[in-house]
Order: sequence, then C-alpha cells, then structure tokens
Amino acid sequence: MSTSSRPRIRELGYGPGRFTPGPRNSLLDVQGVRVGQVTLHEGRDIHTGVTVILPRGLKNTRRLPCYAATHNLNGVGELTGSHCLAEWGFTNTPIALTNTVSVGKVYDALFLWLLDQASRDGEDDLQALRQFSIPVVGETFDGLLNDIKASVIDKSVVDEALKLSETQPEILEGNYGGGTAMRCHGYKGGTGTSSRIIPGADRNYTLGVLVQSNYGQKKDLRIGNVPIGELLDREKSSDTHELPLSGKAAEGSIIVVIMFVKPTLPSNSYLTYNPSTDAPLLPHQLRRIAQHAGMGVTQVGGHAAGRSYSGEIFLALSTGTSPNELATESSGFDYLPPVESQTVETVKNETIDSLFYAASEATEEAILNSMCKAEPLVGFLGRVQPVLPVEKVKELLDRYMVRV
Repeated sequence: MSTSSRPRIRELGYGPGRFTPGPRNSLLDVQGVRVGQVTLHEGRDIHTGVTVILPRGLKNTRRLPCYAATHNLNGVGELTGSHCLAEWGFTNTPIALTNTVSVGKVYDALFLWLLDQASRDGEDDLQALRQFSIPVVGETFDGLLNDIKASVIDKSVVDEALKLSETQPEILEGNYGGGTAMRCHGYKGGTGTSSRIIPGADRNYTLGVLVQSNYGQKKDLRIGNVPIGELLDREKSSDTHELPLSGKAAEGSIIVVIMFVKPTLPSNSYLTYNPSTDAPLLPHQLRRIAQHAGMGVTQVGGHAAGRSYSGEIFLALSTGTSPNELATESSGFDYLPPVESQTVETVKNETIDSLFYAASEATEEAILNSMCKAEPLVGFLGRVQPVLPVEKVKELLDRYMVRV
C-alpha cells in the first residue's frame, strides 16, 4: 500500500500540546479500531475516495454500540445519522467520510452492509431490527479538484473499503480515502490523524483523532502560534499556482472524528479486547469533548475558524461500555415492556479537563499532518493545487516559534 514520503508535522520540529502521542500517533492506536480507505484516480478529472472507520472492528461494530455525541462549530455540511445519535446517545454503525455528492450512495452501501451482516449472523429481520441504527456518513466538498458530477463512488467502492479495514496497517494521510481531493488553507489537505495517551489514576487512556480537512484560507494558517500563512505570502514562496476561489469553495469544511477506546498500561503492555475496561465516557461528556475539537481547529485557523459557509462538524465516540444491552424480559417491541437497567462506568467530571486538552491538541496535529503529508495534485479541468512548502515551514518555525 503506497503512502506519501513527505514528513509529518513533528518532523518539522513542532509537536502540539502537552500529552504524548501513541506509538503510531494515529487513530489506530486506539485498540480495536479499524480503518479502510479507497482512493480513486481515473483519467485527468476523477480524484476522490472514501474512508471508513469501524470503532470495534468489522465483526463487533454492529453488535456493540458506542456512546457518541456531535458538535457543530458551523454546520454547513452533512453528517447522516446525527439525529438518531443525538436521540439515543450511541451508534453501532461504521463511520464513513467521502465527498459531498457521494453521501447518499455511501449511506445506502452501509445500510445494505449492516443488513447483510445481520443475515450472516443468522438473524431474521426482527432480530436485526433490535440492533438497528442509522449509518453515519460525513462529507467535505472536493468538486474543485474532482469532477464531482461524475459521482463515481458506488457500493463496490464502499465494500472494498470495509474489506480493507480488516488488514490495512496504517491510515494513509493527505491524498487518500475521502481526503483525496481536499484542500486546506490554500494548500493541499485531506486525511490526517493523531493520538494521545492520557494518564489516569489507575490506568492510562488512548485518544485518537481522524480528520478530513477541506477548509480555511492561506492568510489564516498558523502553526505553533506562528502566522505561517502571512509569512509565506510576505516572503513570496514558490507556490505560484494559487486557485482563485470564492464562496463555499474557498471556505470548505472539516469533519473530525474523535475516539476514546482502549486504556493502556504505563508499561505499554498489550491488552486483549474487553469493552468493560475501555475509557468510560457518556454522551453528555462526549459532546463536551467534541466541542474541544474546535479548539484544535482554531489553533490552525485562528479567529477565522467556523466561517458562515463552512461545515466544521465533530463526532466523538467511546467504547468504554456497551450502552444498549438488549432486553431479556421482552422482545424489544412489547407494549409497555418491563423496565430493565444496566451498569455504566463514567469518568469523574472534575478530571475531564485532560481529555479536553488531548482532544484539542490531537485535532490540531491531525490537521497539520493532513497538510504536511499531502502531495501535489493536478485535478479537474487541469487545476493545480500546491502543497504546503514543508522545508520553508520548518525554516520559519525554527526562526519564529517560541520553544519552552
């Protein structure tokens, strides 16, 4: 599987925040999570793809729901399933990220996949309905570098991404998956990821972030509190193929997925999969954490984050417990069924600040990774999208960044 040879942001001398990244500095540091990406390049004009995230892997995502919540910094975008997710406080479907026009096709493919999985597990239609949830599909607009009207993503593409999730060893950043033709702050953007280990009193926790970045303008770009965008403009960097864009096309969107799953021991010992020991966060806590992804976006985009035509939509999930144990004293469809309860563990409110910090700094780093790893793309109608000039950025960071 090919990947970009360009550096990540830490290789340029900047590591956002106070917490230590996981071993891969990736969403895949969260035990049990799997990611599959399909990237499509067809001729001169087709450049697009899809990214699927399975919070509990291919076999258990449908069976074991995750508590979840969303937050919109600015909501001009789409995340399907968000109404159901807000009502129940959990989801048990794959999460897919793609381009704006392909949301319906990807939604349809995930829905059919969920029904197929139920059949393979020997469930009839009523049994499958008891574990039903609305598929979660997010989008950003790639129609400047991809002929979005061609609408080439179909069920076979989504099925391939789901299958790849079983074996894909790493998340490909920049021009891969749903991020294939995305732009960020006047440069090539796309898929980015990062992770953090958060110390706990009795065990440590892993937080992972995946972004699909497609927002912002060059002048607003900041790295390590250095106004990199303005400095690059002032020093007349060599990226001479600026795209003259306006309106939503210039503003774009960003989708951020934040996950808390497997705790890690201080000794980095391997833990077998056991949902009862995962990081315990409830929907109201996850909503608060999702909000703090916006802090990471503002670290990169400054005061300009959340413009009127932009869609900064954040989704946070935890597998700290399975929040929808099926009823045992009723069929699930009974009229006035007997009430049953289940036990739920949760993080203490006074200690949640560490998770706020980690969500913000991992989001910032994931965005910067999406730009640093991205490669040049000659796309739809011959449009050329330059990449972040990483060597120049490193020089500017060395010159201007205050190190403590």
